[in-house]
Amino acid sequence: EGIIEKAGPIFAFSHDMLQESTYNLIPIEERKPLHKKIGFSLVQEMVGATNPELCRLAVGQINTCQDVGSILNPMERALFARLNLTAGKHSIAASSYEQARGYLEAGISLLHAKAWVKQYPLCLELHEMSVVASYMGGNVETVSS
Repeated sequence: EGIIEKAGPIFAFSHDMLQESTYNLIPIEERKPLHKKIGFSLVQEMVGATNPELCRLAVGQINTCQDVGSILNPMERALFARLNLTAGKHSIAASSYEQARGYLEAGISLLHAKAWVKQYPLCLELHEMSVVASYMGGNVETVSS
């Protein structure tokens, strides 16, 4: 009691140190598949609803993985690129520009190598929103490059 708290469909540890200690008990080779499973479970919770917090939590699980593309097939990569775009837009609306850039850059990293040809609208919007987040966040150097 008091270790895990529930807020709607989401459970969270009551303290960061508890979360970190528990996470460190998970074998390293099992972490990526676990993040993927949790991310997809959260996506299932989102079906038919627009919940920005669930969206951010879902992409956060996938984005946590180093070399995230290695655990996702092309359709999953496109799905999470779109979800990162959605999370980025919500963060811009909340004036969290640095957080938005993180989501948008993660979405860009998930795009197909030939995204400008095969996924043009998604690719364009991710790049445009990344520029907007950079500019609004005062990161003009990133915008000009």
